[in-house]
Amino acid sequence: MMEPINNLTKELIEYCEKIDIDFVGFSDTTKFNIFSKKHRPDSYLSNSKTVVVIGFHLYDISLDAWNRDEVKGRSYHFADLILLNQCHRIKNFLAKKGFNSKIISYEPGLFLKDAAVLAGIGPIGKNNLLITKTYGAQVRLRSLVTDAKLSYGTPIHESDYCKNCNICVESCPAGALEGGKYNKDLCRNYCLKNLKNLSENTVIWCNICIESCPVGRKD
Repeated sequence: MMEPINNLTKELIEYCEKIDIDFVGFSDTTKFNIFSKKHRPDSYLSNSKTVVVIGFHLYDISLDAWNRDEVKGRSYHFADLILLNQCHRIKNFLAKKGFNSKIISYEPGLFLKDAAVLAGIGPIGKNNLLITKTYGAQVRLRSLVTDAKLSYGTPIHESDYCKNCNICVESCPAGALEGGKYNKDLCRNYCLKNLKNLSENTVIWCNICIESCPVGRKD
């Protein structure tokens, strides 16, 4: 759900559809006051009013690949490069309307899944991932903050999708979702030991928690 849509929000949603953004949501920056200062929008753009969250559907798991350029000492994530480009296009769109925006880096950044929750895109499920109605957990996210006042979504804190479902918990080979709490260390250690190599420099991390989620699957 979303509060009554103002004209700028409507125009931006239409623009996002035009440039093939799979979904977009908007949150009131004051909702982020529950987080530490470095994870608040005002730390990146003073007088910011809206957090814009966009998402990309991982329709093919190869889009989630990481590439490491050992010569330059840099890593690249295919889906994130697409999202980053889309963020720049939104920033330019808002700039033409007279508004300032700041694309948020991952570190320290905002908590993207929480930002999506606050924007009304979906809840966080038992797999510790955002669950969207259309794409389930098969998504990646990016965000930017702006001083434009856009129409905010209604936060979704409870996951109706996960009621009476334990598939991701039982499917996780690392046991990182047991006991109702995500164990980051167990997850990371398993992933690093079980990287799927696509080439000498390109790998995919374990995605079983994403692929096992039945929400949004077409099969």
